[in-house]
Amino acid sequence: MKRRTHQKAAVPTLTVDAITGETHLRHRAYKVGDDLYYNGRLVVSGSESAE
Repeated sequence: MKRRTHQKAAVPTLTVDAITGETHLRHRAYKVGDDLYYNGRLVVSGSESAE
């Protein structure tokens, strides 16, 4: 008999950003259009990355 067959992978925790309203994984950067956000702050603007 296998001992750990009752353990399953956990469902990832999702968060909705208060500023953009975007749903994303916690502790991960996420894109809204061409902009990159982390922790509710704009990290890289889409216009900056094109340069």
